[in-house]
Amino acid sequence: MLVPCRPYHPFSLYWFLVYGLFLVLLTATSCGNRPSDSPGHPFVETVPSEEAAARPLPADAAPPERQVLRYFSNEPSSLDVSVALYESLGSAFLFERLCMVDENGELIPGAADRWERSPDGRTWTFHLHPGARWSDGTPVTALDFEYTYKRLLHPDSGNVYAFFYYDIKGARAYNQREADDPDLLGVRAIDDLTFEIETEEPCAYLPYVTSYTASSPVPRWQVEKYGARWTEAGRCVSNSAFRLDKWEQGKYMTFRLNPHYKGNNPGHLRKIVRLFSGTAGTGSASGGVGLLPYENDEVDLVGVGSPADLDRIRSDSRLSEQLWKFNGVSTVYLFFRTREPPLNDVRVRQAIARAIDKQTIADVLFKGAVRPAYGMRPPNFPGYAGEKLRHLQQFDPETARRLLADAGYPGGRGFPVLEVWLRDAPPSSQSGQAVQMIQEQLLDILGIRLEIRNMQANAFNRLMYEWEIPMGMVSYGADFSDPQSLLGVPWRSQPRGFTRHDWNNARYNDLIDRARRETERDRRMQLYEEAEWILTSEVGGAFLWHNHRFQLRKPWIKGLKRDRAGFYPFWENNTVYTEMYIGRARLDG
Repeated sequence: MLVPCRPYHPFSLYWFLVYGLFLVLLTATSCGNRPSDSPGHPFVETVPSEEAAARPLPADAAPPERQVLRYFSNEPSSLDVSVALYESLGSAFLFERLCMVDENGELIPGAADRWERSPDGRTWTFHLHPGARWSDGTPVTALDFEYTYKRLLHPDSGNVYAFFYYDIKGARAYNQREADDPDLLGVRAIDDLTFEIETEEPCAYLPYVTSYTASSPVPRWQVEKYGARWTEAGRCVSNSAFRLDKWEQGKYMTFRLNPHYKGNNPGHLRKIVRLFSGTAGTGSASGGVGLLPYENDEVDLVGVGSPADLDRIRSDSRLSEQLWKFNGVSTVYLFFRTREPPLNDVRVRQAIARAIDKQTIADVLFKGAVRPAYGMRPPNFPGYAGEKLRHLQQFDPETARRLLADAGYPGGRGFPVLEVWLRDAPPSSQSGQAVQMIQEQLLDILGIRLEIRNMQANAFNRLMYEWEIPMGMVSYGADFSDPQSLLGVPWRSQPRGFTRHDWNNARYNDLIDRARRETERDRRMQLYEEAEWILTSEVGGAFLWHNHRFQLRKPWIKGLKRDRAGFYPFWENNTVYTEMYIGRARLDG
């Protein structure tokens, strides 16, 4: 049956055109800066509100408009953390990795809800959270992670941390230009929500690698459009609960909730303010500015490192109640250019290690704020073996003198003046004062003269990886809670330019490689213990101290969780920024 047509009416055509124009305008305003080839329905009804993306506030929380956290940090030169780690520290909360870690360093879901290992231990499969979106509304897919890993391993990326990913199939060869096809890398998107990583050998700790800050995903469309400047304000697109809002050069940057976030770790805070201090490219999320801004209520928390500051805080009835201590997972050590004389002689390095009175440094200079180190792993770290290693690098002046004499330099005669380099550590700093004490000890005990040289951090890091530093003092913190992080990553030998130090020992390398493949935990720990004994006895590094961490926190800082040791840690690369909130005490301020 034919249906009769309605008669033509010009007024109906008018409203049809108006309605069509409305839909076009609605589409344009809703899509924002969504890339033209991004998935998703072309008609978006509304842009989600920030409040809709927020985690519900606890009963003791201040109202949403007071959920503002302020902290001091040096200004980064970039936020492109996956290829410019050292230049972009201080805002790790901006990107959500496949896995995240909790207050104990244990793995929890991030961009991936779950993950599993294949029976042969060589393939890990990550299942992404459905509905996750970038801050411009684009869906987060497995292709984003495939692009990210291929990019951070590209030899032209300038990524000094690429070696961290050498467990991935083909990664070492690709990064060191022995192969040029990125599609041969063991990273692939199976579908939009399934990402697969294949390793060269069984790798028990691979999910921890994906949790590290440098494994943060990047938005391909922004990188390809803006190049190295894609993280600037107005261009930066992130996938965590937070997004970059403003970046006032030399002053501050602010972050707000990502209105599109629908992931596993939503945030309580509505705004985070990062106030700048110091030199660009040396960011640290909570310290380095003294106590005055904290006491003036300009910031809500600040790291405390100076023993003098600790003394003053402990003697102040109000500040002492706001001081928090937790275990550090870092080690400060001296490293050497071990392939050139005189430091190529293991006896010289052993003499230096045994001539350093680190207990006195800890007690007198740091007033108990650090613990003497006798190996690379701190006491609270998995597989700690420091007590077994203590005799290898403990203070022993007599043995130190004998070792130096056996090396051909009795009393220091004929020994060249050595330069010891520091990374952004002026004479008044902790590290500067510690090296001055070491300088005095080596002269007094061994007759060795040291000259101290301080360098800007970026230049120091570049020359360290090029093995141009004759002797230097640095800190290295664990990236994840496995011995591979402290023993394998910085100390397993790699070619010049791909790792920190030139120290090389074939037996050590073999033990690390075997431990990396071993899936049985006790056996893994035995292998790492033997490897650490070699590292310590050969003095690949002269280990000095392990840090405690101290932080002043305003009483309205809430939500931090207690760890197994009974502390309330603040780690920049875990979920602390999404868990914390501002309590009602702020209302009285």
